[in-house]
Amino acid sequence: MMYSFQDMMFCASVAVYIAVSVCIGAIRWGHKCEPYARYADYYYPAWKVVVVCYMSDLLLFPIVLMPTDTDAIMYLRMMLILASPLFCAALLFSYFGKVLKVGWWRNPVIALYIPFSIMAITALVLTLMPGTQIKGSFCTWFFSISGVLALVYLACFMLAVIMVARAMRRFQEENYSNPDDFPRQFAKGIIWLPILHLVVSWVTTSIGSITALSIGMLLLSVIGVIFLIGALAPHRTMEVERLESGELQIEAVPDLPEPQIAEPEPEPVIEEETLSQERKDEIVSIIRRHVEDEQAYLDSHLTLTSLSRTCGVNRTYLSQVITERMGGFYTYVNRCRLAHVARLKVQQPDTSIEEIATASGFGSRQSYYNVRRQLE
Repeated sequence: MMYSFQDMMFCASVAVYIAVSVCIGAIRWGHKCEPYARYADYYYPAWKVVVVCYMSDLLLFPIVLMPTDTDAIMYLRMMLILASPLFCAALLFSYFGKVLKVGWWRNPVIALYIPFSIMAITALVLTLMPGTQIKGSFCTWFFSISGVLALVYLACFMLAVIMVARAMRRFQEENYSNPDDFPRQFAKGIIWLPILHLVVSWVTTSIGSITALSIGMLLLSVIGVIFLIGALAPHRTMEVERLESGELQIEAVPDLPEPQIAEPEPEPVIEEETLSQERKDEIVSIIRRHVEDEQAYLDSHLTLTSLSRTCGVNRTYLSQVITERMGGFYTYVNRCRLAHVARLKVQQPDTSIEEIATASGFGSRQSYYNVRRQLE
């Protein structure tokens, strides 16, 4: 059979997409940067899901062999409309859900794989059978089920995006104090990729022409390559190599000035639009009493919001004062922790840096070194 140029482009684009997907799956399975590979489930929390999702694209291989077959084209369209929201949701949940220690997503997402697998295998079998099976009333029935499933998967994907977006807002630098809590910069850089993947997949499916499908598959291949480049290195704690090589040495950290003791906190009052210098001084004293005297910085998950509740001061004004007088919430709290580390090193010279760092409010020794590098 002679194929037209359009058919050959379609065949090549699907082949490229499958090849890229298999490469991503294989690289994620077999390549993890040392020494992070020893802690793969921590540094690459979604690696198993990445392998399953991208290796699943091997199911599209028969399309390469029959680019003009009507069933093959319908099968590709069904796979795009179902797989894109499901796989993107699974990847977001598996990575950021584990980082946030949220486990409620696991069973529902696994359960959603069951109808997807049934639909995909059924469509594959029908595609491989001689003749045109996916047509007429059966086509309407089959794609109606696919449409319902696609909406369910879309809702799942939207929940995943909302989860990540809320975490990004929660862990903005002026609110959080522990860099180990959430890889916010990675989230900001990667969140648009699954959204773009979904848009390309669904627009391509809606148009449905050979040309649109060819362009769509090539665009999805490019998105896959960008994803691989962005996810190849770990994005949780980046100092393991330097720590294990002994390159980083402990140095003395200067103590903070002695904390100022505030008078007992007055009854909460309605804040004025513009804080007076006297009120700012009062808020500084309240902050120092809670953070330094009461050592609130030892809570490794201390946030501006929780400190605001403890101090009984409006969060906006608390943030304003900390930024003006103390260099910002993140900087202030972590300087308190660095000073605590320095004191413990003097008082307990035989204690390991791991124990001292965690006892000082850092999530880990890696977090301690990261913060020290930032602030010194």
